[in-house]
Amino acid sequence: MKMLYPDRKMLKWQGMMLAEHNEQIKEEAKKIVKKEIFFDEQQHEEFDRIVQASLHLKKEVIFEMNTFGDHDLLHVKGFVSDCFRIPGQKPYLKMEGYSAKFWIDEIVSIQFAGHDFDF
Repeated sequence: MKMLYPDRKMLKWQGMMLAEHNEQIKEEAKKIVKKEIFFDEQQHEEFDRIVQASLHLKKEVIFEMNTFGDHDLLHVKGFVSDCFRIPGQKPYLKMEGYSAKFWIDEIVSIQFAGHDFDF
């Protein structure tokens, strides 16, 4: 069945919404909700193994970070130069060639560059 006019779907219902509702919907859409990343014990061990191999054996790694809480992940490739885990402070990595600190709790995934290295 062909429609005589294009259906406006949700647009036809927006006239029933109050101005306050529209403002609230826009504000909710602007909020950035950063999801917590939970690793189990095996994932922590794998993460530590890859970081230590990069640090001591100079193996290149690639990791993804969810820094801003959105769906766009920051991809970082390089060699780990330092790993700081001081009690009472937020743990972070330093990479060769980067001046920034990469917070460990924002790293979503990590792997060796090239996938050719295995213990």
